[in-house]
Amino acid sequence: MIAGGRRLTGGLLVAAALVSLAGCRRGFEVRDFANPEALFRGALQEFEQGKWANAIVGFERLTLDLSSRDALLPATYYYLALAHEKQREYLLAAQSFARLTDAFPSDTLAPRAMLGEGRSYQSLWRRVDLDADYGTKAIGTLRVMLTAYPDAPEAAEARDRIATLEDRLAKKDYETGMHYLRTRKAYDSAIIYFDDVIETYPSTPTARLAWFGKLQAFRARKWSDEANDACVEMRKKYPSDAEVRAACGTGPGADSVGTLPTPPPAPLGA
Repeated sequence: MIAGGRRLTGGLLVAAALVSLAGCRRGFEVRDFANPEALFRGALQEFEQGKWANAIVGFERLTLDLSSRDALLPATYYYLALAHEKQREYLLAAQSFARLTDAFPSDTLAPRAMLGEGRSYQSLWRRVDLDADYGTKAIGTLRVMLTAYPDAPEAAEARDRIATLEDRLAKKDYETGMHYLRTRKAYDSAIIYFDDVIETYPSTPTARLAWFGKLQAFRARKWSDEANDACVEMRKKYPSDAEVRAACGTGPGADSVGTLPTPPPAPLGA
């Protein structure tokens, strides 16, 4: 190796090698790519290697450089959203998914993006006992997806997620009802929450628990007619349920001596 007519030796040679190596390892730089197509390939490679932060830098730059009609833009939004999701940046992920569906509703990636948006909002609702705004937003997004893309392969997952989210919302109201019932002995308030679960989320597993809570509140108030009516409905809805039979018996008038099941513990997390 020659420098200024002299051969590099010893420490100089080592230093030169380290400089050269450092140059090879300086990392992902958007300026290294000659055009948007090359940058897209580079960012996608970073994504596939699990280098989410690098992928985000590349795809975010592409959202600025690509024209609104560029065929790469939908995929750019999609992978940008996925990279944010991998980083657990769920709000940014939801926003990026929405950019795709808002700008390209007919693109083949649109159903996946709308599912991803709902999934991201679902991830933001980490605990059942916290504010449910993101859970409600997730359900709304997924329902819009099912309306817009009813035959998409992603529809089955959207329906499953809606069912999970609705049961979580039902649990939130149910636990509030149980709080009024057990702790405050505020039976009328408890009944309101149990009714909300039964009427709003009738197909969820928690709706069944709400019926038992409602029956317990009626009995605590010594409202025999209301308790009998509740048992009639419970026998209709759950004809093979052993706990319903234990609580209500098998015919009219048998409910007053029935045994209610022990309510499950409050769900504290997702």
